[in-house]
Amino acid sequence: MPTAAEHRASCDAFVAHIHLLCAEPGARVRLSRGRGRPVEECAPMDRYLSQRTAHRSGRRAYYTVASLIAMAGPRSHTPGVRPAHDSGLLTAQDVSDGLLVAPVEPALPPAEPDPAAWFARPNLGATLAMAVHRAGHGLERTESLLHVLTRLSDDQLHRRLPAPVTRLLADGITPDWGVLLHDLVQRPYRRDQVGLRWRDAFYLAAPAPRRP
Repeated sequence: MPTAAEHRASCDAFVAHIHLLCAEPGARVRLSRGRGRPVEECAPMDRYLSQRTAHRSGRRAYYTVASLIAMAGPRSHTPGVRPAHDSGLLTAQDVSDGLLVAPVEPALPPAEPDPAAWFARPNLGATLAMAVHRAGHGLERTESLLHVLTRLSDDQLHRRLPAPVTRLLADGITPDWGVLLHDLVQRPYRRDQVGLRWRDAFYLAAPAPRRP
């Protein structure tokens, strides 16, 4: 079983792999068809994701994040997290040549020495606060959205995420895909903890609400 640090690193490796896939138009179209859908309804995505996700817990999280990245496009990289063409990950040329999956799982990058470095990256709550600061999203409406998202069942959260993410992307704000993937994988087992992290990040970064 991977350690927590290895799991965090694997989330970034998966995101980098999806960015490479999205450089090929056909793959991007197929991956984007999974927006909001359960894994069982995402047959066009299986050819790209099965080998990496078939035995992982929280499999739907991988499909959801892959579909959101595909929707966003190949340039929607998380700052500092880029696909490395020499890392063993699948390249766009590999897709064109018919090599739909990497034959060998790439080595994970070294685990960060301080887990705080990971949790300092923006989660969904911090991203919504950024939308308030930078894109003029209404504070109260965004706060309400955050509370709705934290209360939803896992199925409903996956179905609802594409709409707010679409708006974020339209306003030039890209979620940290690796952190989002990590949280979605964790959420079925630690929903309260994930929700608290999102709310804390939002309230620590959002403007203070006006007092009556």
